Amino acid sequence: MKSAATLHFLLSLLALKYAASLSVSNSKQSPQIEKVAIIGSGICGLSLAHALQNSKDSAKCNIEAHVFDSRKSFNFGAGAGIQLTGGLATLRKINPDLHRAVTNAGLPLKQIRSRCKPWFKSEKPFATLLEMNLEENIKIAGGAAEEELIVDGKVQACAIMRGALQETLMNTLPEKCAERVQFGKLLTKIDSGSDGLICQFNDGTQAGPFDMVIGSDGINSAVKEYINTGSISQGGKKEGTIYSGIRVQYAIQDGKSEDEDADSSELVQYFGDAAYSLAGIYGAGEGKKPSKGAFLIFKDPAWNGPFKKKDAVAAEKTNENADWNQDVESVGSLMYQRIKDSEVPDIEVGPIAQNADRFFELGVYFHNPLSLRGWSKEVQGSDSRYVVLAGDAAHAMPPFLGQGSNQAIQDAYCLASKIFHHNANVAAPISSQSGEDAPKSLQGLLKEYETTRWLPTASITFKSIFLGYLETGEKGFLSSFRDAFFFVAGKVGIARYVFLDAATPKL
Repeated sequence: MKSAATLHFLLSLLALKYAASLSVSNSKQSPQIEKVAIIGSGICGLSLAHALQNSKDSAKCNIEAHVFDSRKSFNFGAGAGIQLTGGLATLRKINPDLHRAVTNAGLPLKQIRSRCKPWFKSEKPFATLLEMNLEENIKIAGGAAEEELIVDGKVQACAIMRGALQETLMNTLPEKCAERVQFGKLLTKIDSGSDGLICQFNDGTQAGPFDMVIGSDGINSAVKEYINTGSISQGGKKEGTIYSGIRVQYAIQDGKSEDEDADSSELVQYFGDAAYSLAGIYGAGEGKKPSKGAFLIFKDPAWNGPFKKKDAVAAEKTNENADWNQDVESVGSLMYQRIKDSEVPDIEVGPIAQNADRFFELGVYFHNPLSLRGWSKEVQGSDSRYVVLAGDAAHAMPPFLGQGSNQAIQDAYCLASKIFHHNANVAAPISSQSGEDAPKSLQGLLKEYETTRWLPTASITFKSIFLGYLETGEKGFLSSFRDAFFFVAGKVGIARYVFLDAATPKL
């Protein structure tokens, strides 16, 4: 726990320096934000649309959100299972009815376990490293964790398929907002017009004017490229992305009518040599049979961490596969064999991999959290209007703490709150907008959003990077050290601290 606390302290100091580097004065007040373009209709983009148009504060501002996505349509069958913790608690702050719908679409997450192959001869096919009952550990931690993660006696943690979450978010949008979700819109340019920002797309169309453009378009973000360079390249450019040298294979087994009903979920992690797996059951939507998911995380043999091996000149980085394209032939034929080769206990993982309906493979990429380029930018000639980043576009992180979607939802809530704050400032009487008590500019509010969200996301990114390399330790000393580390971490409370620190909302 001491090392984790030290990391948090150092990041806090760095955050102060980071905030100071972004504190650029702006005397001109930005106009009221009435019309917003959200680029990307993933979990972050749809959560933003809810926060701006379906929250208790949205009625006061009457903001019109338009969502644009480069894909041809939604594919709710794409993606794997995710755990919602702080993100679920944040959805309740956005709209209790939305929170209820997502909770009903998922399964309550009760337990997390870590196991490895037996240390000694044993009748059991595995050794237990740690077991974490979420409700017990949240109550032990107390404080903010208990206040935020136990609401009305219910733990704010659920396991849900990514597609089921996205479908629920879409289906619960206000009707007029849902009608403004457009597909086949790959952003190619952002211009400033006489009345606001104009978005141009690869199909030759344009939309606007907008008072703000928010990039929730994932790790390969066109909006991030615009903020960093002032332009958007054709075909996209990975601005500041780092390949970790770790790959993930996913096997998803859809629920069948004859399957037994499940009233809760637990996630079980199994460690092997240079690889580990995760197995669990995930809600697939209200009234639907849950899905089973098996994930295998392993090192790319051509890479040492983020560095390509000298003898692997022709090796290519595994694509991040942000659109979750299925890869049945190559993944399906290799995944089970890799489980065997790495000696991962396959009590649950093996059967799921052998009976899966869908397979995916992703390369694990992340953004450098220490970049000082920022998450927002004023567009020249736009009368002080801004483009802003949220979710993976701002802080793509490895998945090893299960926090990507949770942090994206928290971004949505926090950013929407700053937009509402700005609109309230603009609507305030002129007499209250001068002197020392003058309200903050939109630029200042966006920097507040960025610094508020940067510290927790940077902390999670660093911890996830560390865990990814630790958990894929090679056979011999490294894998033995990893097993011992997790065993001790579970006993002394480090595992609880790291998990709950990431899971507790920071808004």
